[in-house]
Amino acid sequence: MQSMTDKKKEREAACQAAVNARDFAVAAKAAADVADCAEILASRTTGVIAEAYLKEVESWRALARKLEARKGSAARGSGKRGMGNGEQGTGNGERGTDGDEWLVGEKPNITFDDIAGMEDAKRVIDEMVLYPMKSPEKARALGLNPGGGVLLFGPPGTGKTMLGKAIAGALDAPFYYASGADLRSKWYGESEQRLSQLMNAAKAQSVAVVFLDEIESLLPKRTESSHAADNRVVTQFLSDLGGFKDSDNLLLVLGATNKPWAIDEAVFRTGRFDEKVYIGPPDKAARMKILELNLKNAAVADDVNLDELAEKLDGCSGSDCAAIVSAAKRSALGAAIRTDSDPVITADDFEDARRRIPSSITADILAPYERFMEERFD
Repeated sequence: MQSMTDKKKEREAACQAAVNARDFAVAAKAAADVADCAEILASRTTGVIAEAYLKEVESWRALARKLEARKGSAARGSGKRGMGNGEQGTGNGERGTDGDEWLVGEKPNITFDDIAGMEDAKRVIDEMVLYPMKSPEKARALGLNPGGGVLLFGPPGTGKTMLGKAIAGALDAPFYYASGADLRSKWYGESEQRLSQLMNAAKAQSVAVVFLDEIESLLPKRTESSHAADNRVVTQFLSDLGGFKDSDNLLLVLGATNKPWAIDEAVFRTGRFDEKVYIGPPDKAARMKILELNLKNAAVADDVNLDELAEKLDGCSGSDCAAIVSAAKRSALGAAIRTDSDPVITADDFEDARRRIPSSITADILAPYERFMEERFD
């Protein structure tokens, strides 16, 4: 007689097989069956084991609802293939447009002029994408194709995501954004599927920017004790990225991470992220520009010396500098309300803001990046 545990495993496998076959009706039924099995097992156990089964019940029922919803959309889309609407397939007969859920609906209006510093990153983007697009005949003469992969790494708050948005704006291109947490799933095979959906949606565009944030959680370093799912996701990513080399599409894949040392070694090999750019804390000139950009149209008192202030903010991230300006503005607003006068930001407002918002980047935080670059690039 089949045990409930074996029945649960059988229905889990049936659900995965149905998802792979794009039969969401069958997959939804199988997922609901798994939830029922888990609920029975929870009733037969106690303590943390019962709690674990109950969590599975909730997760599988949520999946069943999701698959039930997809059943209808899949049926509606089944008759639209090959209708000349510019959509491209994934190679298995399924349209590659599901990944449009990661397409940022409102085009980023950020430009390189809005970004302080990051000169190395801007140069790399110019050379990889913008120059070949502006002068395609010169690029062809050198055998260069625009696009490729760029890994941006550095401490939090240094502007990696903002740079990605500025690139999309500069290219006048669709901008796809997903974090590793968005793409990862505990269900067998779904992480790889979601990743392929995203990449195929980008491939359907003639020009596209894909920004993968927190990429270390999507492509973790594989070890002997790694979960099999990690190996499959890394392999899928390498396959998807390699598939663009022979394509006429211009795709720029940007990966951003605060933990480059946690990314799988295969991702660093040639043909993946060919350019690796460290985005560190802004230098004095960049801090000055951040202050100026965030103070645009704001009244500043004569006692404020932005050059001295930029010097004092040494070690701050870009987000730290922006936060300090915002705090100074709030302080000025409070003073203006109390005195019934026009708001003007004073040196005291900035000093108060600096005391309230210390630098988020310390020597201890920077040390792992220095070690990583020494080991990787020296």
